[in-house]
Amino acid sequence: MSAAALALAPDEVPVRQVSEPMRPSDTAQVIGLLKAAPSAAYCEWEDERLLGAHLAHSSDLCRVVRSSSGEVVAALVAGSYGVRGTISHAVVDPGHRRLGLARVMAVDTLTAFRRRGVNRIFLAVLDGNDAATGLWTGVGFRPALGERTFECDL
Repeated sequence: MSAAALALAPDEVPVRQVSEPMRPSDTAQVIGLLKAAPSAAYCEWEDERLLGAHLAHSSDLCRVVRSSSGEVVAALVAGSYGVRGTISHAVVDPGHRRLGLARVMAVDTLTAFRRRGVNRIFLAVLDGNDAATGLWTGVGFRPALGERTFECDL
């Protein structure tokens, strides 16, 4: 699939299959997508202020895809901590799924991680989310054997 190829979404809104770095002005639309997608595991404390501050050092890792009208229809949020990276969210508007947009963002984010010298990236997928499992294994991720994920909200 060519990164510059055009595809028609089911609702007839053209979408370029190319991602670009997320901008602070995108945060409201990105949060709207995350809130609307139960599989994104959005937390209410992940607000516009926090995401905007995150973009100050990670906009190359955080990606969006826009419709021809400029609306954000897909987003990926990632970060880098020293030599390790994490992908916390990937979401595509329901009317724009099955067009390869998540894969485009994933490949572009992995490229950005490599440019930073990051060699290991972590992410979590909710049990039963077969689409996400297919996406991430399709770009090279494998389950971490013998590990369990722990988290703590502060």
